[in-house]
Amino acid sequence: MQTCIEQKSTPKKTDKLTKLWSIINSLVTGEFTGYIKLNFSQGNLGKIEKFEEILKK
Repeated sequence: MQTCIEQKSTPKKTDKLTKLWSIINSLVTGEFTGYIKLNFSQGNLGKIEKFEEILKK
């Protein structure tokens, strides 16, 4: 008797960083006016926070 257990594939560190880099590039081309805070935990990307400033004219 053989059982098949489906495992969830978790994104690898390089996949996460590649996706982050593409998002940062899209923000730069879209004239993003804030800042991004990256929190690392034991060498891994833990939390990403985006803060955008609203400029008054």
